[in-house]
Amino acid sequence: MNTTNEQWTTQGYEALAREDYKGALAHFERALAANDTHPESLYGRARARFKLEQHAAAIADFDRLINLIPKNATYFSERGVARHLAGDNPGALEDFDEGVVLEPDNPYRYSSRAYIKDRMQNYQGAIDDYSRAIELDPEDAIAYNNRGLVEEKLGYQQRAQRSFAQADALQPGSTKVTLPPPPTKLSEITSSKPDSTDYLRTMGSVFTSKQGFREFVAFLRGKNKLNQ
Repeated sequence: MNTTNEQWTTQGYEALAREDYKGALAHFERALAANDTHPESLYGRARARFKLEQHAAAIADFDRLINLIPKNATYFSERGVARHLAGDNPGALEDFDEGVVLEPDNPYRYSSRAYIKDRMQNYQGAIDDYSRAIELDPEDAIAYNNRGLVEEKLGYQQRAQRSFAQADALQPGSTKVTLPPPPTKLSEITSSKPDSTDYLRTMGSVFTSKQGFREFVAFLRGKNKLNQ
């Protein structure tokens, strides 16, 4: 890339940091007009499109990134989030499966896949993945909490209570923070209703890192207090 294109890309990431997603998209579009295979610009545009709820376009950008760099677990993970929000959980699961293959020692990859398995009512599979995440990171309170929620769905009450107790010991006040139901139709995902917007905002970070899970739980805890 020439200096001008590098500046557009830099300005795009600066706009993302400011949450100016339309501005970011414009900068990345300028950079990609000159070099449409530059991974950094493609990734930035994918993130901007995702934040603007342009999920099909974001998925297309992640498709191109994966074709260019097929061994990047983050690209699969973030495409999986976009697919989930577009109502394609089977496709999301394929992406999270690939993330586990590429980074088998990363606990976050298992927690991400567990979340989708739970949504697909593969409860035992979700429990297995949360358990593996806990093996790799025994101090992840969110994984304990989420495993307990799934164990309850299968009627494993004693196991669930142990998981909740372990979560609470690591992060007091975390016990039984329930995940919200996902939108079931594309119209619900793209609506401007507050609940849908909140769901999109938090889902944008849930699969990005363990900290994303923690922020998600903090968001839910605050929402539960408002509803009391």
